[in-house]
Amino acid sequence: MSETRPVVVEVHELRKSFGAHTVLDGVSLEVLRGETVVVLGGSGEGKSVFLKHVNGLLRPDHGSVSVLGCNVSELPEDEMVGLRRRVSYIFQQCALFDSLTVGENVAFPLREHTDLGDSDVARHVAVLLERVGLAGTETLAPSELSGGMRKRVALARGLALDPEVILYDEPTAGLDPLTGLAITALIGEVTRTTGATSLVVTHDIAVAAKLADRVAFLSSGRFTFTGTMAGAARQGGDVGRFVRAGGVYA
Repeated sequence: MSETRPVVVEVHELRKSFGAHTVLDGVSLEVLRGETVVVLGGSGEGKSVFLKHVNGLLRPDHGSVSVLGCNVSELPEDEMVGLRRRVSYIFQQCALFDSLTVGENVAFPLREHTDLGDSDVARHVAVLLERVGLAGTETLAPSELSGGMRKRVALARGLALDPEVILYDEPTAGLDPLTGLAITALIGEVTRTTGATSLVVTHDIAVAAKLADRVAFLSSGRFTFTGTMAGAARQGGDVGRFVRAGGVYA
């Protein structure tokens, strides 16, 4: 790994089981500051379970998770609040509050974690929505939005506190190809302009090809490959077949 950029996410020998079912069986990964690592793998392989450990939403049965120098696997829940201001989690299903407007959804972290007044909050919300291509949508309800628009609102809310690390769980799931490409481009633009470190969980090869500095392929509870997308496409076995089946690499 490069010595010029610090490691901001470090997962060591992570194991997690639910009952008798082992999902993660000794997973290790390091992510450098400003790097985008895409976690690939088939459905049900534990990609989202892995991501939830990085944000402390799940605790490991064994092993450790460190984010921005904090030992997430041992950090008390009341001390997680400060870390989660620096680490944004973009949920697969967006997790918008249906009882709040678009503007209120985006404003939620600002109201919860800052002392900004109403006018400053409104100004920040307007800037965030414009950034994701949804200027002027503050008064709409989530039920009035398309799937792609909901993803954009979730991203705007996730950027509200200027996070240092952004975790994306299947950011293009359920979207048509053109909308998926637009969301992927938006994520890339966010990474370039903020310098945030990104962990992206997906099974979409086109998303990985456009975003990944490196990929980590999860299979049978372990990362069986870490490296570039081009390197993954040259692999034999499940890794190569999975990547080449995406149609991006012949």
